[in-house]
Amino acid sequence: MSDHCRLHSSGFTLSGILAFLSLLLAACAFAENGPPLPQPQPPAQVENQQPDLVTHEQEQQQLLQQQLEQLYFEVSDSIGREPVYTSSYLLDLYRKNQFNLLWDNKDNIAQLMGAIVASAEEGLTPDDYHLKALTHYGNELQDHGGSTARKVEYDILLSDALVLLGQHKRYGKVDPAKVEEKQNLAATTPRLSPIDAYLGAIRTGTVRVTLDKLSPHHPSYLNLKEALSQYKKYAGKGGWHSVPLGPSLRPGMVDQRVAAIRNRLAATGEYRPKGGGESNLYDDQLKTAVRAFQARHHVEPDGVVGKGTVSAMNVSVSDRINQIRVNLERTRWVVHDMPSSSLIIDIAGFALQYYHDNQQVWNTKVMVGQPYHQTPIFRSAITYIVLNPTWTPTPDIVKNETVPSIVKDPDYLAKQRLRVFDSSGSEIDPHSIRWQQYQGRYLPYTLRQDPGLDNSLGVIKFLFPNPYHVYLHDTPSKSLFGRTQRAFSHGCIRVQNPLELGRLILTNDPGNPITIDKMNQILASGKTTTVILKQPLPIYLMYLTTNVRDGKVMFKPDLYSRDGGILTALNAPPSRLESAIQVPESKNGVSSNQHVTVEKTVKFVRASDQQNQADPNAKDSL
Repeated sequence: MSDHCRLHSSGFTLSGILAFLSLLLAACAFAENGPPLPQPQPPAQVENQQPDLVTHEQEQQQLLQQQLEQLYFEVSDSIGREPVYTSSYLLDLYRKNQFNLLWDNKDNIAQLMGAIVASAEEGLTPDDYHLKALTHYGNELQDHGGSTARKVEYDILLSDALVLLGQHKRYGKVDPAKVEEKQNLAATTPRLSPIDAYLGAIRTGTVRVTLDKLSPHHPSYLNLKEALSQYKKYAGKGGWHSVPLGPSLRPGMVDQRVAAIRNRLAATGEYRPKGGGESNLYDDQLKTAVRAFQARHHVEPDGVVGKGTVSAMNVSVSDRINQIRVNLERTRWVVHDMPSSSLIIDIAGFALQYYHDNQQVWNTKVMVGQPYHQTPIFRSAITYIVLNPTWTPTPDIVKNETVPSIVKDPDYLAKQRLRVFDSSGSEIDPHSIRWQQYQGRYLPYTLRQDPGLDNSLGVIKFLFPNPYHVYLHDTPSKSLFGRTQRAFSHGCIRVQNPLELGRLILTNDPGNPITIDKMNQILASGKTTTVILKQPLPIYLMYLTTNVRDGKVMFKPDLYSRDGGILTALNAPPSRLESAIQVPESKNGVSSNQHVTVEKTVKFVRASDQQNQADPNAKDSL
């Protein structure tokens, strides 16, 4: 039996439910706004005209309220053929305006339309925000007037575009949970309801300013916006031609493809002819340009035009534009409440950046997980540091790597300084164990490597709560940091200069009894020691295949093949936004932090309630 049939069989009809809801909303409006103000009596000379005017306004209000209720309760999900994405927001928005139309100011409409068109500058799609439909409605109503129904439809679509665009600029269009297998990028504080801000923008004529403020203003985002503009200009000039494949080219060689390489690098500014350079000789000027291109595209900057370099050159301008769009979206997911001090791990760029007081003060190289041991993206906070750590291999590492190594080499455990413990913590003689029986099976013992310079975690590790058992640590394998591509780990992050990172963190952790001198003494002692941070340091593990560094647009290989899913979702029609309707505070004691439960996933709180509902240190403690 359908839901509609069940309603009738229970003695309820849809019209009855809507009528009841109208009374409930009216009561809520009364509780929130008080009784309506008394209306002044009209002058006697227009007495006969007033009833018609009131009737028209009432008709308009009733039609608007009916449309909104039908959209909210999914009796319909569109205006004509145009989907409506923010129905739960709209019901609250118009209720606060006593179900009157909102868009009677042409300048407000022009501001909104301008913002919709400008959304393309941030990698969004203007047609997601009803650009074509609103243009059609606007032209029709301007040229021919229009019925009350058409004016109501136009008003609702304008409001829907405003709310949808604002939320996409603030938090992103794509739900990261649907495109990333492992992530935890939820905001650290509850999202405030945006309705009052949007209503205020309409009433004060500040629609464009309000929307512009919702876009991130972090330098990383602004730099990517500029990169998008730059690459769109390249596209406007026709992009670039492909470089033919062939044997590797080295400086001093003569090859017909040299001209194609010059033209390709001239298109993106690495190569600037200084006279000559017309021959097929791979000269020093071209070598400098090739190395600059390689550095920007995470190819070994050796000046050799091999397969990897040619492949990077032959990525089309449209694909580079989409890559920038994808990373603008990734940045929108997290940058809206970025704390003043944090660590950012750029997984695709194999880099760690340390921000303090909103300034990048330090960076270093890192190694990340291999493609089949992918480092996940999430946010957390470093809560403690371990000096001279022991290392306990994970059950998967023991099963797949350690046990087979022991079977091949009985002295493997001694060479690796690995000790064996049973479930009670008692040490076991490894020679008493028949290791062959545990091949391909999980070992019922725990292996542990003692502290030391050859410990797999080095001499320091940094812990932050997460369900993936990922942490930062030192490594004895320092030579691998010389590689351009550094995906070597089982998922954890190896840091090139971890002791310097530890000293920076402790320096900026006021009140910590472990000073730099004390830290050095502990390291020298070889004793395993845990250092609890007074102020946890937020950490973001992010996967950015494009960013801007020192004014240069950097493109990185999509190591884990994650860009495609985000791009598909970014180009797809928007998803409907979900929210919760607030129950206004009333005189009979209903608390303002109560909500009508409507199966919505995002909980909104009022600004006045935020202190009570959120951890006051959430932004810093993550």
